[in-house]
Amino acid sequence: MRSMLGVRLPLLSLCLGLVLVGLSACDQAAEEAPRPHVIVWLVDTLRADHLSCYGYERPTSPHLDALAAKGILFEQAHVHSNWTQPSVVSLLTGLLPPVMDKSFGLRISDELVLLPEWLGQHGYSTAGITITIATASRYGFGQGYEEYWQVDGDLTLSERKHRTGDGFRGELVVDAAIQWLDKRSQEQQPFFLYLHTVDPHVPYQKHAGHPDFTVPYSGLQDGSIDPLREAKQGEQFSEADKQQLIALYDGEVAYNDFQLGRLVAALEERELLENTLLVVVSDHGEELFDHKTQGHGHRNLHAELTHVPLVLSWPAGLPAGLRVEPLVRAIDLAPTLVELLGLPPLPSTDGRSLAALLRAGETRWADGELFVDRAKSVDDLVALRTAEHLYVSRRDRDPNEEDWYSLVDDPGAHTNLAAEHSAEMGRARAALERYLELRAERASTLGATRRVEQSDVATEQLRQLGYLR
Repeated sequence: MRSMLGVRLPLLSLCLGLVLVGLSACDQAAEEAPRPHVIVWLVDTLRADHLSCYGYERPTSPHLDALAAKGILFEQAHVHSNWTQPSVVSLLTGLLPPVMDKSFGLRISDELVLLPEWLGQHGYSTAGITITIATASRYGFGQGYEEYWQVDGDLTLSERKHRTGDGFRGELVVDAAIQWLDKRSQEQQPFFLYLHTVDPHVPYQKHAGHPDFTVPYSGLQDGSIDPLREAKQGEQFSEADKQQLIALYDGEVAYNDFQLGRLVAALEERELLENTLLVVVSDHGEELFDHKTQGHGHRNLHAELTHVPLVLSWPAGLPAGLRVEPLVRAIDLAPTLVELLGLPPLPSTDGRSLAALLRAGETRWADGELFVDRAKSVDDLVALRTAEHLYVSRRDRDPNEEDWYSLVDDPGAHTNLAAEHSAEMGRARAALERYLELRAERASTLGATRRVEQSDVATEQLRQLGYLR
């Protein structure tokens, strides 16, 4: 017995030692596990309900569909403004949107801490590539990046002025992104890469070799700016005109989706996909005659402008195949990403992190409320959205002009029931006042105040984009 114990005890000690060494090695490996890379693929003017994975009948998004099937899709993600500048600020800060100048005369505050800046302070290399003047460095959107460039900045004055030619294709953003990835291929540092594409934004164009959803048509709407503007001024769109423009928009969505597929393939080829947190989102949608007109940034805060795609894919760190049902706000995105990366919380935020819920595979929780602000002046159109209703205060025109829609019975929000819901509107009005107080408080320290001098070319390009009239 003693001899057997004499043999077994050293073996037991050895085994325990190996186990402890193994556990120590595992702990050390866990501590040293590389943080994921982060890529934000932002598609300007992309509404969620024109994507196949959100139930659209046209096959506009096979690559996003595949990504969503392996990641997390948020069914009711909404942004806080109906145009680019304030919406992108809220997406990248977790703060409610600042009031920006409708003539693009302001720069965002240097006091804002944008997501790339926070990640850069915590060990990430950062780069941003945009293809629209709306998020150019001149307006402060290059803040926090080691490298930030505007792809269309190299175009001729004529091309930039009229936003014509092939210089605004998502392909160019993907090409630049791949070049940047290859340039840093030997680096071990995690990176944050922001890619802002604009294919679904007017003007629309067809792309050879890519889906074309148009049918034979003899009207004037070819996707270019001038005939679209003339028809809008006279409110003269035939049904054939409307269907033509919708088909052209869908073709641009499909083309952009193909470019997303190229990006995913490039990540996979470089063995980066597994540990990359890839975010697909939009800054706002587009009116496609849902409420009589076409465009964005004007007097409409309905779902066609606020309901955007939001898909997170991180094979090494997030569950696959989840569809999150509750209302999710754009201001929740940045806090969620920061926590998923294991970083300290952002220094100031109005959103909340959903990281713990997502890691646990949760897809349902209590719906909250979301404020939507046109944010072109301090007294502007503003709305309050919940899962059940939409309240709109048209205070820019008349403080007493209010709309109330029941989204349960009227998902498209076409029937104004304000006269029947005075009590509910009173509560919404009180919530709106609290929101405006918070916005005023934020504006005192984080508001956009620095003036930006506009060149004639920049002014005309903004007019061609539909931001200026």
